Amino acid sequence: MKIFPSFAVLLVWVCVLTSTASLARVVDGNAIMDQPMRENLCALTFDDGPSPYTPQLLDVLAEYGIPATFFLLGRNALQYPDIVRRMLAEGHEVGNHTYTHPRLNRLGRLRQEQELQRTDAILRDLGAQPVLIRPPYGLYNATTKGIAERMGASLILWSLDSNDWRRLPDSYADLRSTRGTVYAPGTLRGIFLFHDTHETTVEDVPRIVRDLRLGGCQRFVTVSDYLEGLLDPEPCLLMPRNTADTLVPQQASRQSPNPDGGEHDLP
Repeated sequence: MKIFPSFAVLLVWVCVLTSTASLARVVDGNAIMDQPMRENLCALTFDDGPSPYTPQLLDVLAEYGIPATFFLLGRNALQYPDIVRRMLAEGHEVGNHTYTHPRLNRLGRLRQEQELQRTDAILRDLGAQPVLIRPPYGLYNATTKGIAERMGASLILWSLDSNDWRRLPDSYADLRSTRGTVYAPGTLRGIFLFHDTHETTVEDVPRIVRDLRLGGCQRFVTVSDYLEGLLDPEPCLLMPRNTADTLVPQQASRQSPNPDGGEHDLP
């Protein structure tokens, strides 16, 4: 079909407008699970870092050739700036997890802005361009959404919570989704919540990868890649995905109350 120049220009503008309009959306467990895709994608996300255990995690991810998404606390990014720079240099995605990990839905507008904008500035100074915000505990309100919109960011939750802060699960392939369901063998996909502040989690990454592959994960991607179609809707949807990587070590408003479950409480 021949596309006339005027129509092509219109198509570009529609892409720009729809993409911009989608930036402030809330991506909760339902949106993640309902995202259409041609293969079982899995996105590993790690919250609350960076920590002294994060370099070990980066080493393991590098061995497997797996990109991850890190939702960072601003205060920790200030403490470990070189780890943040390494994340970016190795192709991982970095998102905003506030500065001190508060329940945003309990804060007024000014405090929420301070938590999110201060962290945004820190991450940008370190070379990141964060467009994803994960509110601590998955809690947010209309004020949070408004701030995210002004920052040009999306609120990103998760579809599968490892609860690694409590104990490591017997099988990561049998995690319950935010809908309370377990994926049938060979169908596992989604955005997984972990914490790189726990040494036990970092040490268990090889088993995480093995279990998720056995459960059906065909390719590990960043959150933005997982949500490529959702955050960049039609008519911009028909874009080819990257080739599936081989997952073997390489030689060198969800509003309060929170219906989807959530992160652990920090002291």
